[in-house]
Amino acid sequence: MTRLIEIRPTEQGLPAHLTVGVGDMLSFSASGGQVRDGSAVELVGVFVSAVLATDGRVLSPEGPPGTVLFRALRSGRSTLSVGTGDPFRFPAAAGTVEVVVAP
Repeated sequence: MTRLIEIRPTEQGLPAHLTVGVGDMLSFSASGGQVRDGSAVELVGVFVSAVLATDGRVLSPEGPPGTVLFRALRSGRSTLSVGTGDPFRFPAAAGTVEVVVAP
């Protein structure tokens, strides 16, 4: 069973190392991110949260994105970089994490 692993850098800090399995998803509470090195993990995207209203419309707040999603593709290593803050006005680098994807 694959996992959705939630990481909140501003609340709990950013781990220096993380070991996950193939297929696991890494959800960072952040406003930006990238894969700096390696091919074991891919950036799925940067997202703004939204909710479904009772009338069927999808509502999302104005402002910067709040979730960065990565997926563990294959065994190996990748270095991820994630950032917090407003990426358009006051970006702040939360740091990097070395991810090992176990077979």
